[in-house]
Amino acid sequence: MNTFLPNVLVIDDDPGILFLHKIIIKGEGLHPNPITFFDPEEALNHILENDIPEKGILIFLDINMPRMSGWELLNHLEKELRHVKVRVVMVTSSLDRSDKEKAQKSPFVMDFWEKPLNENQIALVAKQIPIWFEM
Repeated sequence: MNTFLPNVLVIDDDPGILFLHKIIIKGEGLHPNPITFFDPEEALNHILENDIPEKGILIFLDINMPRMSGWELLNHLEKELRHVKVRVVMVTSSLDRSDKEKAQKSPFVMDFWEKPLNENQIALVAKQIPIWFEM
């Protein structure tokens, strides 16, 4: 297991995807207890109301969700947490090229993947953590 563990959040409006991604993240040893959120507003409140660890936050974020999209959540994070280590992997069913281009413009977004995550992608993230979090 990775000795450097940022908090890991999974935000998606599909309970099946949340369950699957949590199992894969734990199974691949990325984090023993990723926190899952069905509602992006709830996730935002959790992030803003809790002390953010010095080691940062890694978020696996869906784009298309009701009430608040992944883009809206990302905009809030970029405004509120400019000086915090927040790294985001967009995980979506969107195949829209403009979504990928938009993701590339965000300083927080490290990667953009199609749902669902798989073990190889999580293993790749584990290798990238020291780079993404500037260890």
